[in-house]
Amino acid sequence: MGKAENNKIASGDFKGVALDFNTLGIGNGIIDEFVQAPYYPEFAVNNTYGIKSINDTVYNYARFALNMINGCLEQITVCRAAAANGGHNASTPISSTSLPAIFDLCSEAQDMCRDNVEGPYYSYSGRGTYDIRHPKKDPTPPNYFVDYLNQAAVQDAIGVDLNYTKANDDITYAFQATGDWIFPNLREDLEYLMDRGLRVSLYYGDADYICNWFGGEAISLAVNYTHAAEFAAAGYQPFLVDGVEYGAVRQYGNLSFLRVYDAGHQAPYYQPSAALQLFNRTLNHFNIADGTEKVTPTFAPTGRVNATHTESLVALPPTSTRSAVAAKSSAIVE
Repeated sequence: MGKAENNKIASGDFKGVALDFNTLGIGNGIIDEFVQAPYYPEFAVNNTYGIKSINDTVYNYARFALNMINGCLEQITVCRAAAANGGHNASTPISSTSLPAIFDLCSEAQDMCRDNVEGPYYSYSGRGTYDIRHPKKDPTPPNYFVDYLNQAAVQDAIGVDLNYTKANDDITYAFQATGDWIFPNLREDLEYLMDRGLRVSLYYGDADYICNWFGGEAISLAVNYTHAAEFAAAGYQPFLVDGVEYGAVRQYGNLSFLRVYDAGHQAPYYQPSAALQLFNRTLNHFNIADGTEKVTPTFAPTGRVNATHTESLVALPPTSTRSAVAAKSSAIVE
C-alpha cells in the first residue's frame, strides 16, 4: 500500500488499515535469471557439500546452453531488449498490444534456460530439487503444516480469515506463459526499494538447488543501489543464535544477505529457531549477525570476504535406483 492510499485512509476518504511498508524479506528467491542462471551448473558440481551431482558431460552441456549463440543468456537479453523497445514499464496497461509478442519471446527464453541450464540436474542427478542432499523424490518438508495453518485457532492468532493454499498450478502456468522468470527484471524493483530506504533481507538455505545460495549471493552483489560498493566490502559475519552459528551474513545498512547452513529451500523448516530470530531481527531493524545493534542506513560491520563453511559429502540412500544409475553413468563418461 502506497503513501497515497495511506493518506486517503488518514483523511477518511478511504476505509482501511494504513500499512507502513518498511521491510522486505525474500527467502531463496529467483530475482534476476540473467544473474542467477549461471550458478545452476556450478552449484550442481561445486557446492559446499562436496556433492558432484552430475558428470562432466552434463555439466559442460548446461554451460554451453547458457552461453551459446541463441542460448539462455542471449535469449534473456533479446527478451529484455524487446520489452524496452516496446516501452514496457510498470505502468504499461496489461491490455497493451505490444505485450503478447514480448511475452512469447520471454517465455521462449525462460524455457531455454529452465530446460537446458537448470533442467539437466533434474534428469541426471537423482537428487532433490529443493535439497541437494536428498533424493529426487524428497519427502521433506512434510505437508502437515497446511492443515495446521488452516485451524481456526491458528488463523485467529495470526490475524487472517482465509485458508492457506500451498500452491496454485493455474497461476504457475499463467506466469510461465508470460516468461515471468525472465521478465520483468525484479532486481530493478529491489534497487528502487533500496534507494527509498527500505530494509531488505535476503536469505538462502545452502542446500537448495532450484534457488541456490550461489545465485543469491550474486544477486546481493548485483543490486545497484546507493550503497552497493559498501555492501560488497562489508564481508561475512557468523549468524549466531544463542551462541550457535547457523550461517554467514553480509550486511551493510538496510541490505543483508544470509546463507543458512544445513537448510534446503524452506529454511525455517530446517532451522526454525534461527529463522525466528532472523525474522525478529529483520522486522525490528536489528543487525542479522547477533541481534545486538540497531541498524542505521550506514551500519557497517566487517567480516570475511567469502562464506567458506563446508559440509561432508552426503550420499544418497542405497535404495535410490536413479542415484546408482547416475553414479555408474558418471564413472563411464569420466
